[in-house]
Amino acid sequence: MTNFLKTTLSVAAATGLLFSCSQFKVTQDPDGSKYQVHEEGKGKKINIGDILTFDLVIKASNDSTFEDTYKRSQPITMVAQKGTYKGSFETSLLHLTEGDSATVLVNADSLFARIQQPLPPGISKGSDMKFIVKIKSTQTREEFQKAQDAKKGNEAKLMEEYAKKNFPTATKTQYGMYRVVVKEGTGEVIKSGQTVTVDYTGKLMDGKTFDSSVGKPGPKFQVTVGQGAVIPGWEQALAMMKKGEKSIFFIPSNLAYGEQGAGGVIGPFSSLIFEMEVVDVK
Repeated sequence: MTNFLKTTLSVAAATGLLFSCSQFKVTQDPDGSKYQVHEEGKGKKINIGDILTFDLVIKASNDSTFEDTYKRSQPITMVAQKGTYKGSFETSLLHLTEGDSATVLVNADSLFARIQQPLPPGISKGSDMKFIVKIKSTQTREEFQKAQDAKKGNEAKLMEEYAKKNFPTATKTQYGMYRVVVKEGTGEVIKSGQTVTVDYTGKLMDGKTFDSSVGKPGPKFQVTVGQGAVIPGWEQALAMMKKGEKSIFFIPSNLAYGEQGAGGVIGPFSSLIFEMEVVDVK
């Protein structure tokens, strides 16, 4: 949970409060869990070890928002487990069921002490953080893996259809990437150990740009090839390119961010499109 909270509590967003905490009775359990169920689901009870997928809004007592998965259209997936302190968010989830909408109240002092951070401005000592959660699904590990395997199998088909439509001149590599050379480079192909300067734009299949260095001030992105500092798809792409070359690479998720996704923007099993230009090679 530590890494999860370090990520979610670093996000500053603005959203309306989904439920008023005064409308529903607060349930308090001996394990310290405090929660309000706003809407009861009809699904399975959550058990330790289950894979949970849920949307989440985190608010302070002053209603400032720290996280909102609805804004980025990317719910959270995590393993159900007991928390490491009394009244933790994780332990409280074990009292809910699939389909529940609820507000979990977590003591701010305990929460920030656990992640070894001081209370942020605006959060008063002794107050509760509000974790407004909607449990979308509860799966056993076997059910989750089966669903992931189905998504993975569907990805290859979607990639092939997308490539035929959008990159009809693309060459498919032995590792499943598609490549379109927009501008030829000069000299030798980039070798492992060389440091390259790259101008790039990364997009999802729906056309949304999730990262780009194009037009940004300051030094361009540099990486030493062969050291694993970038996703495998980039390593393989750069090993095919020359100085001055500009190409488009359509990269499958197993050479990108896999079943985990990244940054709340790149979902599980997401194929990525990178427009890459090698500005310099050293």
